[in-house]
Amino acid sequence: MVDKEVTLSSKNQIVIPKEAREYVHLKAGDRLVITISTSGHLLLWKRPHNYTEHMKGLGKNFWKGLSANKYIGKLRNEWE
Repeated sequence: MVDKEVTLSSKNQIVIPKEAREYVHLKAGDRLVITISTSGHLLLWKRPHNYTEHMKGLGKNFWKGLSANKYIGKLRNEWE
């Protein structure tokens, strides 16, 4: 995907280029969420229909092979 430049209109609106809409399967009526990163970047993403289903399993690889006790022990070691 190539970066595309858009212009903010006098009504504070932007047009999402066709290539970008097709790439993320956006269609008319889809809800979007805008997030501002700590560095000041705007992040635009498609709102999930169900946040619970969307978040399910996201931390699976993080916790793989790591129990809560081991994780807390690891954090305590980092603090010392």
